[in-house]
Amino acid sequence: MLMLPEITVIITAMAVLVADLFLPERLRRGVSYLSLAGLAAAAVVLLAEVPMNGSLLGGQFGMDSVAWWFKLFFLVSGFFTVVLSMDLLHGRAKFRMRGIGSPGEYYTVLLLTICGMMFLVSARDMVLLYVSLELATIPLFALAAWRREDMRSGEAGLKYVIIGALASAFILYGLGLLYGLTGQIGLDAARVAQGSPAFWLAVAMLVAGVGFKLTLVPFHLWAADVFEGAPMPITAFLSVASKGTGLAFMFQLFFRMMGGWLDDWSLLIALFAAVTMTLGNCVAIVQHNIKRFMAFSAISHAGVFIMGFLGPHDYGVPAMLFYLLAYIASSFALFAGIVWYSNETGRECIRDYRGLSRTNPMMALAMMLALFSLAGIPPLSGFVGKFFLFSVAAGAGFHWLVGVAAVNSTIGLYNYLRIVREMYIEPVHEGGAAGPASWSLSIATAVLTVVLVLVGIIPFFYNAINASTIAWMSTVLPH
Repeated sequence: MLMLPEITVIITAMAVLVADLFLPERLRRGVSYLSLAGLAAAAVVLLAEVPMNGSLLGGQFGMDSVAWWFKLFFLVSGFFTVVLSMDLLHGRAKFRMRGIGSPGEYYTVLLLTICGMMFLVSARDMVLLYVSLELATIPLFALAAWRREDMRSGEAGLKYVIIGALASAFILYGLGLLYGLTGQIGLDAARVAQGSPAFWLAVAMLVAGVGFKLTLVPFHLWAADVFEGAPMPITAFLSVASKGTGLAFMFQLFFRMMGGWLDDWSLLIALFAAVTMTLGNCVAIVQHNIKRFMAFSAISHAGVFIMGFLGPHDYGVPAMLFYLLAYIASSFALFAGIVWYSNETGRECIRDYRGLSRTNPMMALAMMLALFSLAGIPPLSGFVGKFFLFSVAAGAGFHWLVGVAAVNSTIGLYNYLRIVREMYIEPVHEGGAAGPASWSLSIATAVLTVVLVLVGIIPFFYNAINASTIAWMSTVLPH
């Protein structure tokens, strides 16, 4: 059944909520394992039913290889977010942040937003597309403000609600205009209205909405405050899964709705990419809070991601999906170390990581590899992913954008080396060393580190790294 992964996640969310009502306090940690089991079961169903091509509900819900990959990414992101949340939710952290309790409700909301993300990429009409986007977004407002006694968390939730409502209004008005022009709700119906002035107004509204969701410049101003105020595991989820949601929504718009006009949008996409990655990297230089730093790092990577829309479907989309895989492994490996250190010390400044290599060398090594992967250092996965996307831009004739991206990679390397310098060169922080990581965080960090290394090495066994290497990704897409 094509919708079985989504049904599995929904059932898990309801089971977690009910279990939390009846489990005694000493067994309350079981809801974490139940959430992990449900996400793992949904992933197994997704993997077991390849090939999964077809449609349901009269064509409103569809499944193809791109939807398959996005759903797998969302499930993996949710799985590691649960792992990163376990110590903080169940009081295992030394510096447990107040107001982060209620694990049953927390996991239920998280699972429902994952379900919305999965429906989003399978939507084949405007109604399901918009409803899925709201299901994926509205729970994030609550998660960002989950630390009810923390003023910063409440501020983050309020800002997120206001900006999210504005973005939703743009998207809804844009979709409404397209429906008014065509009288149909199918995603492919928009091609009928192409060329009219009202069509371009609708597209402008949709682009603005996508810019907010994907934190493209100049629609990015909410990101740093929301990242800083949200609980640390939710910051990780926003950095990764929310980025995937924006990419999935942009894919639905630009490939499914307006695929025939994609060449006309190439210059605008290239300009968005150049400005976004440049501002993100430049502003990250002056950040001292690790969460705000990661917010601008995520903004810069959004500029890299949308380079995948400059090429044809069979070339740009696999490159984008591959880089999303590399980004998930690298970001969660880094955030595992950040979450551990925050749980143990309560500190969030970059300077607080001084001497970490001498107090916890394995965690420092994992964080360093993740930082180098995000910077695009070979042979890690980030390098291969960036090479694929740079090849897409070069193939589309945007050589100037490749030059801008290369310069930004250098700036990004400087930013990430700031953290490496604190960990490996500066003396140990005066506050003392952090305690050892929990077994769940240790295993997650080890797995993610291995993945980010292997994903970077495997393509070398298929071909020498050149412009045709992207064909490797097509061989692993389900048909």
